[in-house]
Amino acid sequence: MLSRTYQILAAFACLFQPFPVQGNECVDDDAQIALMGAQQGRDDMSACIDVMEGCNIQNHLGDSLREICCKTCSDYDPNKPAVATQLPSAGETIQVYLLAGQSECTGQAGAAELSADPQGYPELQGDIPGVWFAGYASPAAADRFFIAPMKAGRDRSLFGPEISFGERMHAVTGKPTMVMKYCTGGTNTHSHWNPLNRRNMWDTSADDGTAQWMADNGELDFSSKKTQFKNMVYTIRRTQETLLNAGILFEWAGIVWVQGQADLKGGDPVWKLFGEGTARVWDGFRRHIGRDVPIIDNGANTHNQLKSGKEYATQLVKGCKAKNVEFALASNDDTSTDCAVAFSTSCFDSPNLHLNPGPFLFYGYPPSFPDVDRKCTDRSNCKEFEWYRKYPTNLHSGYEGMILKGRMLANAFIREFTSDQLPSSFLHSDPASLFPWTQCADGTLPSEWNYCWIDYRNESMMTKPSSELCTYTKNIIIDDSHGPYGEENNGGATDDGNKDDSSSSNNNDNDNIFDSDFTDTGSDTYGGQNYGDNGQNVAAIEDTSAGSGSGSGLLVVLGTASIFFLL
Repeated sequence: MLSRTYQILAAFACLFQPFPVQGNECVDDDAQIALMGAQQGRDDMSACIDVMEGCNIQNHLGDSLREICCKTCSDYDPNKPAVATQLPSAGETIQVYLLAGQSECTGQAGAAELSADPQGYPELQGDIPGVWFAGYASPAAADRFFIAPMKAGRDRSLFGPEISFGERMHAVTGKPTMVMKYCTGGTNTHSHWNPLNRRNMWDTSADDGTAQWMADNGELDFSSKKTQFKNMVYTIRRTQETLLNAGILFEWAGIVWVQGQADLKGGDPVWKLFGEGTARVWDGFRRHIGRDVPIIDNGANTHNQLKSGKEYATQLVKGCKAKNVEFALASNDDTSTDCAVAFSTSCFDSPNLHLNPGPFLFYGYPPSFPDVDRKCTDRSNCKEFEWYRKYPTNLHSGYEGMILKGRMLANAFIREFTSDQLPSSFLHSDPASLFPWTQCADGTLPSEWNYCWIDYRNESMMTKPSSELCTYTKNIIIDDSHGPYGEENNGGATDDGNKDDSSSSNNNDNDNIFDSDFTDTGSDTYGGQNYGDNGQNVAAIEDTSAGSGSGSGLLVVLGTASIFFLL
C-alpha cells in the first residue's frame, strides 16, 4: 500500500505536466512538489529531496515523479553501482563524527558546481587528504554502505555539510577525520528520530549488538522516514565493525545535528516538545556510540520557538556538552502571523522580519537575487555568492552556502570543545562570529539593527528546575580516559543524572499534528518482550504525524526582495 505521502502525490500528479529536461540537463521541478504539498497542507513536501523514496515506485505515479524530480531520481536509482570501500591505513587513531538530521543535512549543494570552482575552493577538490566518509551510496540501503576518502559527489551528485566540516576539522586539529552520515529530508524528532517510537524499537533482549543482527531482525527500512533512529543504530554498528575488523583505531569525537523545521508545528508550546524530543534523540545517539561526546547543533534560524527548544535541549541532554550555533541573517519579532514562513512562502513584506544585510555585503549576493544589479551599482567589492540551490524555487543551500555552513559547524566545535587554536583567518570569516544571533534582552524584541532571538523557555514547564539542568561552559574538553575503540575502551556511556529518564507527555491540543497520547509508563516491555533502545525504560508511541517540513527556514528581506534560507 502506498504511504500517505505518495497517495497525495498520486492524487495531484495528474494535475501537472512533467517538467521537461532542459537540453541535456536533467533538472528537478521543486516548485511542483512544493505546490502539491501546499495543496494538502503538507510542510514535509517542500522539494524533490523530501519525496525521493517515491522515485522507485513502479506505476504511473513513479513515472510522474521520475520526470518531475529528474535530478533527484537519477541520484536515487537503486541500479547505480555501489561505491567500493577504501579504508584508511592502520596507524593514527581516526576521529569519527556522527552527522544526522533532515534535508539540509542531506544537502542539495551541487558537486559539479564545486568542481567547477577550483580557484575558490582548492582544498575541497577531489579526494580530501586525511578525511573519510562513512555512509551510503544513494539510495541508502544496508548493502550500499561504504567507507572511502571524502569527495564531493562520491555518494551522490549533491552534498551536505560533511565536505567542509571534515576538511576544516582535519585542517585545524591535524587528526585523521571521518564523518559518518545518515540524514533524511523532512524528518522530525517527535516520531521519526524518536527512539521511543514503536517503529524504532526492537527486541533488545535478543540483540547481540551486531550490525548483522539488526539487518536480520531489526526490521530496518531505509525507504521510510519512520525508522530513522533504528537505521542510525545499524549505521553506527556497521561503521564500528568495519573499522574494527580492519584493525583501524578510532574514537567517536562528536555529533553534528542539523534539523528543526519538521518540528515547527508540533507541541504547545513548541519549544518544550521539541527540546525534549531533541535531547532524547541525542541521548540515544550517545548511548549507542558509547561516549558522551560533544554535540554541535544547527537549524533554528528565525524561528524563536525552535531556537528556544534547541537551547532547552542543551540543558536536558545527559552528559551536557551540547551547543547550538546559528548566525543572524534575520530575526523575527513574532508580532505578526499574517504570513507563515515556509519553503514556498518567502513573506518578504512581513513587518515582523528584520534583515541583517551584513552577511550579503560580506560574502556576496545570490546571482539570481532580484534587483542584484541595482543593489550592486557602483560597489566595486560587490560579490556573487551561491547561497541557494535554485532561487526562488529551491532554497536549500547552494554549494557556497553549504561550504560556509560546514565550516561554521566545525569552527564552533573546535572553539567550544577542543583546545586547538582556530586560525584568525578562519575566525574572521565565520558567520556565527561575525553576525552572532544573541538572546534578546529582557523587555526587548528583535528590530532593525537588533538581531536577537526571543527566549520562550518557562522554568515552570521544564522537567526540572533550571538550577538542576546543564549549565553550559565553553571549552569543555572530551574525556579521553577510556581511550579509543580498538584499545581499552569498553564503549560504556556514563549517565551523570543531568536529565530525568522519564519522557514528557504530549498534551492533547487539537492543533497539534503530533497528537498521539504519548505517555511514559515506565515499563520496558512491549508485547511481552523487551523492546526499545538498549533496554531503557520506554513507552511505545504510534507515529500519527504526517511530518512537517524539510530543512529549517531563514527568511531575509532586502528592499522588495526576499530569501528563504533553508538550514
